[in-house]
Amino acid sequence: MTHLFGPVNSRRLGLSLGVDLIPPKTCTFDCIYCEVGRTTHLTLERRPFAVEAIIREIREYFQNPPATSDYITLAGSGEPTLNAGIGEIITAVKDITTIPVAVLTNGTLLYQSEVRQELACADVVLPSLDAVSEETFRRINRPAPGLTLEMVLAGLKAFRKEYRGQMWLEVMLLKGINDTDAELAALKREIAAIAPDKVQLNTAVRPVVENYARALNRREMEAIAAYLGQGAEIIASFDRPHRAAAAAAKDRVVIDMLSRRPMTARDLAEALGLPLPQVQKRLHRLQAAGRVSRNLYEHQGFYRSEPKAE
Repeated sequence: MTHLFGPVNSRRLGLSLGVDLIPPKTCTFDCIYCEVGRTTHLTLERRPFAVEAIIREIREYFQNPPATSDYITLAGSGEPTLNAGIGEIITAVKDITTIPVAVLTNGTLLYQSEVRQELACADVVLPSLDAVSEETFRRINRPAPGLTLEMVLAGLKAFRKEYRGQMWLEVMLLKGINDTDAELAALKREIAAIAPDKVQLNTAVRPVVENYARALNRREMEAIAAYLGQGAEIIASFDRPHRAAAAAAKDRVVIDMLSRRPMTARDLAEALGLPLPQVQKRLHRLQAAGRVSRNLYEHQGFYRSEPKAE
């Protein structure tokens, strides 16, 4: 499969069939914490990326789906709403299956009325908001030229007023950058104005683009969640039990997953629904064959696919 991956166990959405809508790494942001890597095509220009091919692949998958899913998640190696065919893709998914549709987005293009309309039929939209001061916004997210924090906030508020589905707002907290009292007080005010159904707090637990994008610890995250109040939850933990995604996984599945983002052996075991020792054995074999590599980050070993494994 070119555009589909999984199903994988998601921290936020349970068992999720991912749909990659964007060529890597095409985005409206070049975030300092991005686990996918540096943005190579920083843009606000929307284009119809492989819409027919994506819909065809989804249709073929559901002719004989190998596993059930809680959600079909439209995401990508960049910002999925840059795909001008996202509305058409959501409509097609709704025609093909009754599985609810989720959209993982940085929310930057919600200031455009056509983007809000295209996402209207999704069941859950999960935008992000990492800062509410222009200086911190630019430091963390490094937006495309022409994109301002004011535009992002206006888009989030307009979408919340129009949208009838669930809106879960993700906040990436970074030590010494957006966790100060002043930043958090302003963030709390803006969250109240946006009024999402959930506020999901994350931190830099995976490899990042810039080494100064540092994670908060669990106690610090819990204090911020308590300060933000009801509806705020921490998603930066991987210790919840997961449903098995499959009884076994072939090398290709592992490599496909690692080509999209770095993962620990435990991440893979949980996503694949396999015992950790079995996944470790597979990873050791793939590493010995030069098909994956392992690097340390924050005292954890993260695996990536190697280009020749693609």
